Amino acid sequence: MPLWEISFRSQYENPYIELSRQFPGTSISMWCIWDRELLQVARGDARALAGIEKGIRRAGRIVDEWVDGRSGRTFLLRCTCNGYRSIWDIASDHECLEAPPMVFQDGWGYFRLLSLDDRRTRSLFQEMHRLGPTELLRKRELPLNVLPTSVWVHGLFGDLTAKQMDAILQAFRSGYYSSPRAVKTEQIAKGLGLSRSTYEEHLRKAENRLLHAIAPYLQLYSTAERPPEQLASTRPPSSDAVAGAS
Repeated sequence: MPLWEISFRSQYENPYIELSRQFPGTSISMWCIWDRELLQVARGDARALAGIEKGIRRAGRIVDEWVDGRSGRTFLLRCTCNGYRSIWDIASDHECLEAPPMVFQDGWGYFRLLSLDDRRTRSLFQEMHRLGPTELLRKRELPLNVLPTSVWVHGLFGDLTAKQMDAILQAFRSGYYSSPRAVKTEQIAKGLGLSRSTYEEHLRKAENRLLHAIAPYLQLYSTAERPPEQLASTRPPSSDAVAGAS
């Protein structure tokens, strides 16, 4: 039984597609987990970023927001897909799995789906064409032993305690993982009202549990078949190349 990965773009009635049309050149990425949407707006034109934030606030669904260093601004929203025909609904109706993130740019929505049935894939595209202009970008067959691009978040994060999640998120948001580091653990701990040792204990346990959860997927990916150009980038440079660079 083949596993298909389908990438396409579409223009249909969707609030984020419309928002990206109003501010061309700015990328909006979205992940959806149950009744929450994580929306990341890439850093770029300050006017566009302010306009997109205004449009999001107008909907009145913001739960939280923060700035992720150089990457842009991130919003946590209450789910908005009950107000329109979402890609999750469409994919589910046609027995496909949506692989996040979705990306909205220049009035288009860019989506990836996983499917085990080519007939169902064709019926999905028939519906998408009825909803609006839709273009297939790529369709490829994946071997079943390749890890899908979407993994269950509970399997990655289910062992983290609330304190550990808060610790690692605060470290990321504060620039602790940027290079060079923008902040020390002592500063983050002070902002949270914790001692450095207590905060570092939460942070190290979170890092350790995340690495243990991710390691099996990383191991699978490291041994999977990849295009020659990706494999080449993982090889050490030849002695001639090193000599030429010195």
